[in-house]
Amino acid sequence: MALSTSDINRIKTRISNVLQTNANVTLADASALLSMKDLHGKLYEAHVLATVCENLHLRENLRLELINTGIVLRQKGKSINRSDPYFEVFDIDGKMVAELWTDIYFYTISHSNKGSAANSRGDFHELDIALIHPNCMNKPKHTEIIIAIECKFTKIKKNIIREVLGFRRELAFYRKEPLKTGFTAWPATEIKSFPPSIHMLYCSDGNVSDFNRNCSDFGVILVHHTI
Repeated sequence: MALSTSDINRIKTRISNVLQTNANVTLADASALLSMKDLHGKLYEAHVLATVCENLHLRENLRLELINTGIVLRQKGKSINRSDPYFEVFDIDGKMVAELWTDIYFYTISHSNKGSAANSRGDFHELDIALIHPNCMNKPKHTEIIIAIECKFTKIKKNIIREVLGFRRELAFYRKEPLKTGFTAWPATEIKSFPPSIHMLYCSDGNVSDFNRNCSDFGVILVHHTI
């Protein structure tokens, strides 16, 4: 999907304003975060990130603080590097309850079942955006993922849904009776998975809603998100 220069500038302004309002990020630091090579895909991801910050702040009453200013968002998946930019997330009492990262690897359920150190590429997968437990090191375990988010700035196809459902299987087990997530409103108070992590797909194509019922049964929330 092609974006005009005016579209890009409008979207960047929107992202900067949302981050400034909901995560106390200065306009200068927000601008630095958005210096991206793969512009369209990364811009969509950054827009989703800003929306996630907005929801955590306004709907869950959480406070976000950007760590490591003046540098760009991560451009590809890798392990945790605490010199990269990320957000610390605090509750109303000032306790840090989570961290928000982009383009991060996590260790899968199948890796956990092996009971040994990672030795192949199949032992970990990448998340576009991840809310994780505080103070994780290297690659978070699947049990340390609170919200896993994938971003697709493209037309929705059935192979994407198959990929998402397969991905979900490496994050959590299906559970017929839902578990509490710990959230009061957003993105969900209960989820049909164990552990009760939330898996979300943000997609620019409105037809993604055709698969809502199929995915929600397995703890995947589909969001039609435009920029």
